[in-house]
Amino acid sequence: MFIRLCSIILLLNYNLISQNLGSVTVFNIENSGLTYNQVNCIEFDNEGRAWIGTPNGINIFNETENNWINPTIEILSPLTNVINSMELNNYDTSYPGMFVGTNQGIIYGSWQSEFIGADGEGILWDLEYGTTCNPNNGIIKSILYHKDANQLWVGSTDGLCIEGLFKEGDWILQNTTTGFYSNNITSIQINNNNDIIGIGSMNGGLTTHNEGFNFYYSSNSDILDNTVFDLAFDQNNNIVVCTPQAGLGVLTENGSWIWFNTINSTLPTNSLRNIVVDNNNDFWITTLENGLIHYTNNTFYNYTAENSNLPDNKINCLKLDENNNLWLGSDSSGLIKIIPQSNSTTETNIKEVYIYPTIFKNNVTINCSENTKVKIVDAKSQTINTYEINSGSHNINTYKYPNGIYFVTCQTPNTKKTYTLFKPF
Repeated sequence: MFIRLCSIILLLNYNLISQNLGSVTVFNIENSGLTYNQVNCIEFDNEGRAWIGTPNGINIFNETENNWINPTIEILSPLTNVINSMELNNYDTSYPGMFVGTNQGIIYGSWQSEFIGADGEGILWDLEYGTTCNPNNGIIKSILYHKDANQLWVGSTDGLCIEGLFKEGDWILQNTTTGFYSNNITSIQINNNNDIIGIGSMNGGLTTHNEGFNFYYSSNSDILDNTVFDLAFDQNNNIVVCTPQAGLGVLTENGSWIWFNTINSTLPTNSLRNIVVDNNNDFWITTLENGLIHYTNNTFYNYTAENSNLPDNKINCLKLDENNNLWLGSDSSGLIKIIPQSNSTTETNIKEVYIYPTIFKNNVTINCSENTKVKIVDAKSQTINTYEINSGSHNINTYKYPNGIYFVTCQTPNTKKTYTLFKPF
């Protein structure tokens, strides 16, 4: 109860502010080599080419050369042409490959050099990869390749298949018979800081793996929605989940849940679909029908076809490239590339002072563009610290701060704003 109350207080000072999305480029069947305007998934290979999965096969886009490749694959059935997920296998950089999840199992394409021809020449296709684990023969919704452990995690509507977890080359099956709450796996992600794996499901809550499986379900945790469409790990090792009814959930490193929704925050909808965390520890979130959300510097920004140059409010997937640019797969408007720009709002103070993370553990960073007076008080209005800092980046050691809510007031020569931060239990 205290955690939920804290999340409400924490979000009272958040604003939903319209801003310029940045540079937006749209690739569709009319202006590019894209062959289908519905994009279900995006992945990048070791040469930086974008692999685009559609309901009618794969397109490969080399943006540097403005070149499109449309691989020809001898498919088993039309269901094999429906591409739902992709994951690069870069274990051997001289012979990389792409795991492709379809509506009828896994396709694996590998190539021996950087050259791939216009029709996909040079790619060798295995149309029946991993068929010894039965769910791998059905609808594949999520794939994770754990390079360091040389493991493949495959989520389908019939369970989770894992190759190499106990013995290299062997597959094991995880489903409701082994303790899972659902067989319908929606997302599999890894925390590269500690190798913890997170697994989202339809009606089965959140599952994590760290030398064993841990289950977060409504009957044993404070998770508010047992359907997790997608998840991501932020730079503070929190797990952030997207749900269709309860909004955005944050599972902190110590096991506490914090929830953002339309009641306690300015999220435009509780129906969230996908999430990525960029190099700035910002969240980019897609919704079912309400466009794109950017969470940065204590603020939620909502981009729609009505208030920005986003061409479609229904976004099926999103991916960050190596330059921190955002790529979106829309439902009917093709492939979208976004080069985000710095926040530009009517509140100039947001541009002058940045504080992160808002949910902190040991340190808080304050970035300011001019001299700033900082005052930190706790929930009882007792002053904890005051600082006078010059322009630049400053780390505040909060190791000895008790768990709870803190208010940080930053006053510059021109502006004054109070930020709310939270140190979870």
